[in-house]
Amino acid sequence: MSLVTALKPILIVSHITCEHPGYFCAYMHKLGVSYQRLAVNRDESLPMTANNMSGLVFLGAPVSMNDGFPWITAELALIKAGVLSGIPVLGICFGGQLISKALGGKVSAAPSMQIGWHHITLAAQATDVFGKAVMPCSFEAFEWHGDTFSLPQGAVPLFEGGCIQNQGFVFGNCLALQFHPEITEAMVHAWIDRYAHCLTGATECIQDGNQMLDNISERLAQQRVVADSIFDWWLDRVREYHCLLLDSPCQT
Repeated sequence: MSLVTALKPILIVSHITCEHPGYFCAYMHKLGVSYQRLAVNRDESLPMTANNMSGLVFLGAPVSMNDGFPWITAELALIKAGVLSGIPVLGICFGGQLISKALGGKVSAAPSMQIGWHHITLAAQATDVFGKAVMPCSFEAFEWHGDTFSLPQGAVPLFEGGCIQNQGFVFGNCLALQFHPEITEAMVHAWIDRYAHCLTGATECIQDGNQMLDNISERLAQQRVVADSIFDWWLDRVREYHCLLLDSPCQT
């Protein structure tokens, strides 16, 4: 049995049906990584601890981190428990904001929503973090959010943007992203329909539906080069955590 297949499952937490793991699941299937999905919108309860998981993943949500729902408090507590245990945590969009808040950062309304395809650049420290991973210095990424997060003390910035500066950081085994590497074409269509009220007029930071769908197959293919590098890096942290539990050196 390979180390990947021997891993405890990764818990993926979603908050609304249309914001599901998308391409991340395809990536996990390709590598044979076991995972479990939990849907907060279906009143499925979070575990009190992550002891039976090898990693935690938190996805997007159509609410603000500061709305005060009880399940937000529960997710923050689970992330804090995971950090104390060294369990790798991955947060995407709202999930990235959760990680920032759990680590002492601040989540606040951005000057404008950021919607559609936007240019992202690597922070200077990103090369040290990702090493030899195939990661371009700049790329287009899909965004859809109205809040932004600050960098917690001790966090290493990874990605930076124009409309909203902080686009990702790492803190130990925690990886927080503001953009959506998990997006698929079907998800873009679904979000345009579900969140049409956000598309009141195209601006520098908000694209309309036609702009988002223009050349989408090529855009997705290019973003997935970045997504694969990000997911590979994070799964390496999961493997290392697993080996640490076994008190056995990881083999590459």
